[in-house]
Amino acid sequence: MKKLVFSAALVLSLGLAGCGETTTKDESAKEEKSVAETSNDSKQETAAPVSNDDGKLTEEKFKQIKDGMTYEEVVKIIGSEGKIMSETGSAGEPYHIVMYEFETDGALAASTMTFQGGKLINKAQFGVESSDIEITIDQFNKLENGMTKEQVFEILGGEGAVISESGDVVMYSYNGKTLGANASLMFQGGKLMNKTQLGLE
Repeated sequence: MKKLVFSAALVLSLGLAGCGETTTKDESAKEEKSVAETSNDSKQETAAPVSNDDGKLTEEKFKQIKDGMTYEEVVKIIGSEGKIMSETGSAGEPYHIVMYEFETDGALAASTMTFQGGKLINKAQFGVESSDIEITIDQFNKLENGMTKEQVFEILGGEGAVISESGDVVMYSYNGKTLGANASLMFQGGKLMNKTQLGLE
C-alpha cells in the first residue's frame, strides 16, 4: 500500500512538472522532498506501533521465559521488576537462590520465578496460562506413569496449562467438567512421573 501511494504521488509530481511550464526546478524538488518525507513518516509509524504493555506478566510472556535465562532477561520480557519473596545465601555464591513474585494481568493469577546463581531454575504460575481442555476420570485412569507426553496428550485431547517448569521437569494442569475439579500431571524427561486429581467425574 505504501509503495502504491508513493508511486501515485511520484507520478503526479512528474505529471505536474511536465505539464506546467511555469513549474520551476525548485518547486519540483520541494514537492519530491515532501513525498519522500511523507513516505518515511509512514514507514516510521508502521515500524514503531504504540505499545500497550503495562509491565504485567501475561500468558504470552510466560511462554517466552526459558530455563537458564538471567533475571535481567526475564525482566526485559515481562517489562517490570519482580518482588523478592525469599532469598538464600549471598550474591556471588553458587547456591544463592532468590525467588521473585511478578505482577500478573489476572485478578486471581500469580507467578513466581526462582533463580540460582543468577540463572532461572524454576517458573511457576497460577491463572496466567490456561487450557480449554476438560478431562474426565475415565481419561485420567487411562494414564500410566512412564507414558510419553505425546501419548498422554493424545488420550486427553491436547496439552494442558504449564503451571511449573524446572529444567526437564514440567507440571501441567487440566480442568475437570465440574467446578473445582482438576488434575495435575508431572513429566520428567518427557515421561509421565506422577498424576493427581481432585473431583474428576
